[in-house]
Amino acid sequence: MKHRFRIGEVAKLFQLSTSTLRYYDEIGIFQPKYTDPDSQYRYYTIEQFVVLDTIIFLKKNGFSIKDIQQHIEKRTPENTKGLLERKLREVEEEMERLKKVSEKIQGKIATIEEGLSLRANPSLMYRWFPERAISYLYNDTPIDLIEESDALYLKDLENLSLAGVDYDGFFTGDFGTIVEIDSLNKEGHVKYRAVFELLHHKKVGLKTSYLDEGMYACYPHRGPYETIKSSYSSVLNRLQQDGYRVAGAPLEISMLDESVIQDENAYMTWIQIPVDEKD
Repeated sequence: MKHRFRIGEVAKLFQLSTSTLRYYDEIGIFQPKYTDPDSQYRYYTIEQFVVLDTIIFLKKNGFSIKDIQQHIEKRTPENTKGLLERKLREVEEEMERLKKVSEKIQGKIATIEEGLSLRANPSLMYRWFPERAISYLYNDTPIDLIEESDALYLKDLENLSLAGVDYDGFFTGDFGTIVEIDSLNKEGHVKYRAVFELLHHKKVGLKTSYLDEGMYACYPHRGPYETIKSSYSSVLNRLQQDGYRVAGAPLEISMLDESVIQDENAYMTWIQIPVDEKD
């Protein structure tokens, strides 16, 4: 049986590149054991293959070269157990992180699907919403967001940075607004007394508030934000016909926005007006 192997033979047997084996040789974690006294060719021996197997196992399971190097140089059952336990903790933490990422992505897919469904069937519906967690980005005197959204966005970024809150970025379905209802009956753009982030997951460092549970008259507005008043006119008239009255300030949720659509004429904003039945 053959006991000595050239670098190319080892590379082929273990499905590695010769450059990888040369790198392992260079850093000292796996070097040819035998040198032919006449030709000076260097050979690996079959007894070394267990070490190479160990290196391959550790590398393919996410261990760093530094970890592998330390393991090869100081391997004992105790050290090996400690190394594996540390990696297991890292893997479990990463699994938990990826689980949260998966939930976020699933939530965004659901938001887009709902937005597309609303766009395909643009009709008024009455829907009960449970209490919803939010964090206010703005909650003060009414403002015209068409004119002041950029300044508000910049201020929020600065506040998050100063507070040391992790910034995860915003995506479609994250933003909502609370309408100044009196502005719907005046000239000019709709004005807003609050802007909020919908908290799909708890965020450390953000103060949590809640939207009231209850029945909402919901209508999907398609198009740029500047034209949303026309949708309010038709919805408010319909409420009268259906025997409902407005019970609070309307909300707007950005379902399909510039995060996912280039053409602002295809934006989808979900108007949600708290209502109760007339006596």
